[in-house]
Amino acid sequence: MWKVTFISMLLFLGVSAGALYYQWDEYHTEATKQSVLQHDIEATFTGKTIEVVHHIRGAVADTYEVTVPKEVTNISCAKKKTCVEQKNGKTIVDASKTNTLSLTYRVSIVPKEPLFIQQWLVYFHTTQPQQTNVSLTDVVHPKGVWAADGKLVGYVYKPSFSFFMWEKKGGQTVPLYFQSQPLQPTFNGDLVIYATKPLHETALSFWKESDVQTLIVTSSRLQYMTPTFVIISDTASVSDTQRAYVRVQLQHRFPNSTVPDWIWDLLVSYMTKTEPMTKRAKLVFQQLQQTLTKEQQQTFWTLVTKNDGQPLTLKKLDEWLGEAYEGNTTFFQNEEPYMTFTERKMLVVNDVKLPNAHVLLKDDQQLFPFIPIMRTLGYTVQRSGEAVFIEKGNARWRFFTNSTNAVIREWNGTLYIERTEFPKWFSVYISETAEEIHVVGQ
Repeated sequence: MWKVTFISMLLFLGVSAGALYYQWDEYHTEATKQSVLQHDIEATFTGKTIEVVHHIRGAVADTYEVTVPKEVTNISCAKKKTCVEQKNGKTIVDASKTNTLSLTYRVSIVPKEPLFIQQWLVYFHTTQPQQTNVSLTDVVHPKGVWAADGKLVGYVYKPSFSFFMWEKKGGQTVPLYFQSQPLQPTFNGDLVIYATKPLHETALSFWKESDVQTLIVTSSRLQYMTPTFVIISDTASVSDTQRAYVRVQLQHRFPNSTVPDWIWDLLVSYMTKTEPMTKRAKLVFQQLQQTLTKEQQQTFWTLVTKNDGQPLTLKKLDEWLGEAYEGNTTFFQNEEPYMTFTERKMLVVNDVKLPNAHVLLKDDQQLFPFIPIMRTLGYTVQRSGEAVFIEKGNARWRFFTNSTNAVIREWNGTLYIERTEFPKWFSVYISETAEEIHVVGQ
């Protein structure tokens, strides 16, 4: 909070925005590195437009692809009249022969209360780290409050204008919010809260532990969320709001993920310790609790959360689930009704590898796929309803799959025999190595 006080004092004393940027950079030496693309935005709100001067420094490429919001018009450049052009269907900014450039443009605004502007800056697509400083002068509203998706650096109210400044690391999208009803910001570490009354302790604790830098509780029905910027209604359910935010946070942690909606519901339920909302997520949540030990559940969730930064896939979830259980599974990929696992080891019968036959792991037992093993051993296996007939030479067996203490069991349409039961009925010997399970028989 001392930084906000410091900057606000400078503003009140009349320090210019340009000088303020110069002094504030002493606190952010990383922004001066050539590897960082630094955006310094000087914006003026006139009521129907935002007049923008967009300074860029630290450019290392000759050209940058940009996205220009539809509300942006009258783009021009300080040193070049036509530094923004269309090329091969893309909008390009020419930054050749300089590591700094300045754009000026106008953003059309439809006045309303409250005012929310999501896209208003020319956006640069680059793998360079980016940092954005925004200063906003409102010459229409000397009172009222502006908030943005960034860390509040300072603000000041003067008789003829109001002034706000924010900084944002790691991105360039800075939505803006305005309401004429004054809201005094309260500071909780790095969190700034705009609300007409204090939050309940439970809600305050949740937001303090989140990544949110700016929280606005408004009387309107507007809701908008990023990992660092949240606008919610003062009538919204606390639990629903928290679940919605955690989902936004998770989708940011696992970018470009193409998974069903119920996966996010499942992850949100785990993170918030609440019940899932969707039917499939409820089933999966139940299967996790019934099939895995608490230690295995913790291992699975740890594997999920530590792999953020990468797209989430059903295949990866199966891999992490299998690693926790020490087996293989397609539970997530095939949306199976029950959680089942198979041995990771190759099944080998009389030195013949059976890559498509797998030993099932269920209820702390090893269940061997009966038909492929027996046929490899030279047995004839036939099935008629619940009866299973086995022949080899003059020997014959008959089993029923639904009998009490059945020797041959059926699971998902496949017949299995439990490991210790196998040698009791047939001349087989079972052994294991680090990578294979061997069945030897006559």
